[in-house]
Amino acid sequence: MPEYLAYTPSIEKPEADEHVIFDEISRTMQHITRTMASRYRHAYRPVHAKSHGVLVGTLEVLPGLSPELAQGLFAASGSYPVILRFSTNPGDMLADNVSSPRGLAIKVLNVKGEQLPSNAGATTQDFVCINANVFGAPNAAGFLKTLKTLDKTLETPEGVKHAVSVAAQTVNTVLKAVHLPSPTLESLGAPATHILGESFSTVAPLRYGAYVAKVGFAPASENLKVLTGKHVDLGADYNALEEMIQRFFRDQTGVWEVKVQLALAEDSSLEEKEKSFPIEKADTEWPEADKGGKPGSPWIPVARITVVAQASYSDARQLFVDEQLSFTPWHALAAHRPLGNVMRSRLKAYEEARKYRAQRNDRTIAEPKSIDEVPA
Repeated sequence: MPEYLAYTPSIEKPEADEHVIFDEISRTMQHITRTMASRYRHAYRPVHAKSHGVLVGTLEVLPGLSPELAQGLFAASGSYPVILRFSTNPGDMLADNVSSPRGLAIKVLNVKGEQLPSNAGATTQDFVCINANVFGAPNAAGFLKTLKTLDKTLETPEGVKHAVSVAAQTVNTVLKAVHLPSPTLESLGAPATHILGESFSTVAPLRYGAYVAKVGFAPASENLKVLTGKHVDLGADYNALEEMIQRFFRDQTGVWEVKVQLALAEDSSLEEKEKSFPIEKADTEWPEADKGGKPGSPWIPVARITVVAQASYSDARQLFVDEQLSFTPWHALAAHRPLGNVMRSRLKAYEEARKYRAQRNDRTIAEPKSIDEVPA
């Protein structure tokens, strides 16, 4: 059996002045939100502003999990109601043909156990994911640079962004063909594939009870698997992704697999940049298989999410999830505490963004107590 990395508070190595970067991330997010609020006369999220589908479903923890997998939320078999929000990365409301990384935020309801102080009094667990296995920057300083770039492009005409997106797709396809993919171009020119065929992950690690892991979500039912990598024509339709999700769930059921990748124990004397499973370096993909004499850790199923046919984007549902809910890795059980510099940077930034949206839009944003609060 592999030796998995045991969770202790000491596995995190905070930088002495990282709070300075965190404050600047929060200010930049606030500027994005306020700029968009001025433009649209309404405050949206500073990242993942545009949602494409809102679904309700059921998460079922698999029975008979091994001890290292039966941790936290997944400690015992059982079922939980969930809310799923599909989105796109930027903080401005672009047409869907301006290609960008896709997001999936999942809120699990009715969870039991000790909550982090940031989610005190709630009974929810959030998993905030993108369609990748690594973050686009190694740390919060790199995250800040990405946000600054997004902030600077807010005034760029949408037609220009579309042209850049199309060009980036073409160039990145060539680079991938010669095994030189570009993370920058990937973010600008992600291929136009069906959003329901995408796999998503937390990209940065979190506590997994006694261990440390990343959590992922991948298509499990055949009708979702056939959409993986499927090219779609987004054309000139402003809400093409929304309509794709609506068409699918009009009469079909979709199932996702919930998987975890446990970090392996490594020599504690190694620096983060030398580790295969770093905590503080979010742009390192943890190896799934043994390579070069070093062991890998595969993604292992721990649960399934089932979503039956439903109206995925009614006006009432969209308003509820976009206006009255917030999603953050820090809505979490203590057993799933977010870990690492990038995750820590999100605590203040996301909370300040939530407060501003609530104040600007005159809304109450709170954690749901029941799935019945989600409109049909």
